[in-house]
Amino acid sequence: MHWTTQTLGIPLISALLVAGSMNLHARTYRWTDEAGNVHYSDRLPAEHISGARSHLDDQGIEIKRIEAAKTKEELAREAELAKLRAEEKRLIEEQREKDSVLVRTFRNEDDILMARDGKLASIDTSIQIDRSNIYRLKLKLAGMQKNAADIERQGQKVSANYLKEIESTRKTLKDAHANIIRKEQHKELIREKHHADLQRFRELKHLRKPEDATEDSDKAKRVTLLETVVICDQDAKCDALWEKAESYVRQHATTRLQLLAESIIMTGAPIKDNDITIAVSRIVEPDVPGARLFMDLQCKESPRGKDFCLTPEVERIRTGFREFMDASEQPAAAPQPPASDTAAR
Repeated sequence: MHWTTQTLGIPLISALLVAGSMNLHARTYRWTDEAGNVHYSDRLPAEHISGARSHLDDQGIEIKRIEAAKTKEELAREAELAKLRAEEKRLIEEQREKDSVLVRTFRNEDDILMARDGKLASIDTSIQIDRSNIYRLKLKLAGMQKNAADIERQGQKVSANYLKEIESTRKTLKDAHANIIRKEQHKELIREKHHADLQRFRELKHLRKPEDATEDSDKAKRVTLLETVVICDQDAKCDALWEKAESYVRQHATTRLQLLAESIIMTGAPIKDNDITIAVSRIVEPDVPGARLFMDLQCKESPRGKDFCLTPEVERIRTGFREFMDASEQPAAAPQPPASDTAAR
């Protein structure tokens, strides 16, 4: 048997289901066609096998709900989202391991500064040795060039081997200069690293143990999160966008900043039903220039929290990330002269 809400009036459906219960089979289906018409039948049409439907008992009460089969596009988005979440989890775990090493290695801030100064002093000593070698190379090269000039003044030809030795000395001298430049650059990297370590060490000592929001993140299934991926193809551009991403997180998250590293920005797990926690991952793939910035917004895993996450307010924050990042790339408009100045001209 097969009834629709067009062939039967809505008020008659319930009565029909009760009155005709003796004629209904245990497996009765309720489904909706593409036109929005609700159908009741003891057989499911072949074309609707993949659609959403309900199983009814002999009293017309829903006993089982089967959702519509996902499309290829939906499955592809879920697979991509799972990949992004897995990479986000790896980056978070990697950062936490770095934090663990940091607090195990150093007892206090002075230890970090002493380690930095020790490394800088070691490089300075190496540079001094290089400078001494450069000084000797300069003397050697000057002597060799003088000898070559004397030989030519005597009307003789400088041997090929002697000219090769002069050229080799010149190259050694140039390499020594380049080596000093590299070591000076290394010193800057050491200063930057220990500065970052010092800042992170201070944060860790004043924060409670970070709550693990990764598990909740993995449970969430929102393909719309793919709308928050921003691609940058150059390191300089990525760095600028990373600063913008931090600004966005600080502006919209309601929980305090928990991780601020070169590849992860994350706020604490949601506590209240109207809390918003945000994580941004800087995902770099081998042999691919630039990076992908992935913003993941979450609310508390409670009935009210889930409802709050579906509100227009939260949706604007989620979809506004990409708009904010794209807007940051637009050049600022040239300032217009005041009206009085224009009139004067």
